[in-house]
Amino acid sequence: MIKINKYFIPYLIFLFFIGYRGNLFLAFFVVFFHECVHYLVAGSMGFNGFDIEFLPLGLVLNLDDLEDATNRQDLIISLSGPVFNIIATLIFYFIYTKYNNIYIYMLIQSNLIIGIFNLIPAFPLDGGRILRDILSFKMLERRANKITINVSIVISIFFMFIYIFLFMKGKNNFTLGIVSIFIIISSLKEKERVAYVIMSHIVKKKSKFFKKGYMENRSISVYYNMNLLDVISLVDKNKYSVFSILDDNMEIVDTVYESEVVKGLKIYGNITVKQFVLKKKNI
Repeated sequence: MIKINKYFIPYLIFLFFIGYRGNLFLAFFVVFFHECVHYLVAGSMGFNGFDIEFLPLGLVLNLDDLEDATNRQDLIISLSGPVFNIIATLIFYFIYTKYNNIYIYMLIQSNLIIGIFNLIPAFPLDGGRILRDILSFKMLERRANKITINVSIVISIFFMFIYIFLFMKGKNNFTLGIVSIFIIISSLKEKERVAYVIMSHIVKKKSKFFKKGYMENRSISVYYNMNLLDVISLVDKNKYSVFSILDDNMEIVDTVYESEVVKGLKIYGNITVKQFVLKKKNI
């Protein structure tokens, strides 16, 4: 399915109104192939079903089941687009040395800019996913996501600062201003999406378990004064979590499974683990 962001058409009209044409369609052509590479790499890993959305800054490919990808798979998929652009830049540069052509030069320029731009470590760019995936190898995905969101917001503020500075110098680089706004909006949306994604992973585990017939466990010790939402945030999307509940003396008072935590949230709300264990024993 092809979707058009509500800001896409006004943005194009604005570009034409101020006389910016030339490389515009060529850039979208390069971005289209950039997204196709993402799709082909994801497809080779077994992921399918996608939407193409036209955004003010280009295109974005949304794969239906990409949330089920491991950090390693997501890292490879995210890197594939920028790597393609960098390789294309080198190929077109080699051709340009043989045939001095303005269109080949424009392809060099477009691929280089789009490749480097997408490596910026901010959502919704590939660089944001790349940073999150790298951090996820060392820490919980929720914390990696939080750090990446904060980095994205800092980058957007930095871009806005540069835009205002240039504007005061008489240089109106409106694209830089739009980029900064777009990044901060996407980062805030990603922040809201985290809780939904965690619950989505838990819901999907049952079908994944029945499909494979097995699932790796992940054992975690948690303090009984933690609340249930903090506990559920520790869940790994590809493993079934088993929580050992520890008291003030670091002694195990109970063992709770992730499915029980989900039920506890539905029935009792965001109570502490200690309260949940007492309620569970009284049932």
